[in-house]
Amino acid sequence: MTLTLPAVDVDAFHRDGYIVIPDVYREAELSAMRAEADRILELVVNASIALGRTHPRASMKVGDDASITMRKIQPINDLSDTLAAVSCDERLIAPMRQLMDDEPLLMEEKLNYKQRMAVPGADLSSLVDTDPDDSFVLHHDWGFYRQQGYPENTVSSAVALDDCAGRGPIKVIPRSHLLDPPLLNPDPAGGDGRVAPGMFDPADRVRVDATAGSVMLFHSKLLHDSEPNPSGLPRRLMIYSHYPASAGGDPDRRNGHLRASAAAFDQEYFDLVAAGDYADLFRLRSQGGPTSRAPTKR
Repeated sequence: MTLTLPAVDVDAFHRDGYIVIPDVYREAELSAMRAEADRILELVVNASIALGRTHPRASMKVGDDASITMRKIQPINDLSDTLAAVSCDERLIAPMRQLMDDEPLLMEEKLNYKQRMAVPGADLSSLVDTDPDDSFVLHHDWGFYRQQGYPENTVSSAVALDDCAGRGPIKVIPRSHLLDPPLLNPDPAGGDGRVAPGMFDPADRVRVDATAGSVMLFHSKLLHDSEPNPSGLPRRLMIYSHYPASAGGDPDRRNGHLRASAAAFDQEYFDLVAAGDYADLFRLRSQGGPTSRAPTKR
């Protein structure tokens, strides 16, 4: 299935730096994606507990109350054929092809969870926080992507697996992709996309209350942030970033090294489980609650 953007949406993207396309994915498709998101979350949490080290894929905070708040997991495509298929779905690729007037190549994939989980009975003392909470500070993505030489006209798609309203939705500053604000660290080789504090009024931000099944397309220089998720419910966004093929280079040069180290970490965990040296403590379903489903090796 191919999705073609009307001219008004193409104009809106170039003017504002983002658009939201509603109802791209149906509930049956979302259920399959959520199940895979749950399985990946289970893998990362259990592998971290089993090995006594924070998983290299995880951006998370360990609570004092036997809980883990997962901000994001990256990369994900090597863990799920289902999610990998979404990243090359023509419903995403065709609109990006229109917007960048080139063939889009995948350069990054991640799953933003904003999800807190209780892990009773687990020893979390050796796990290291990799993020203070589940929020995202004001930044643009190109500040990170430029480190590997990706161009400014990289475009990201955020597929909403859950309704975002009330769960710490993305907030954007429309038309900010046309600006060059000062960054906290302007070094192209080692800096990032965080914007210097006080540059923009909080009132400038527009909350993107995307509904489950919708897709947000946004420019890599669009300034955005988000607040913590206070709802107790997950706010899962699958984010795929593509760049124009004419820019050349290895598409996996950003995540390739992390993918390799993460796969080795996963294998170490699988070996423990296969040897009977670890029994999983953390399980959930898309609707919440425990399940006895055995770990899946991919």
